[in-house]
Amino acid sequence: MTRPQAYTCRIASALLVWLALVLWGSAIVAFFPAFSQAVIPGYRVMASALAPLGMIWAFWVTHPGYALLGGGGLALSGGLVLAMQA
Repeated sequence: MTRPQAYTCRIASALLVWLALVLWGSAIVAFFPAFSQAVIPGYRVMASALAPLGMIWAFWVTHPGYALLGGGGLALSGGLVLAMQA
């Protein structure tokens, strides 16, 4: 039986992957402000395709710590890219 802490880490990782998609999308839109009308629909399609894979990935990883580090790293890097745009 899987420990509840493992599920907590995996759920947190899935939320961090979702946050990373939001942050990376915001950074892409901020990077191309003149093309935002063309970039936003393309990003929505890409994020819709990647979101289920990213959230399921958190439960496929063998160790919950790896899932948490991966999701946290993606969210942190997306946040840093977005912060550099400002």
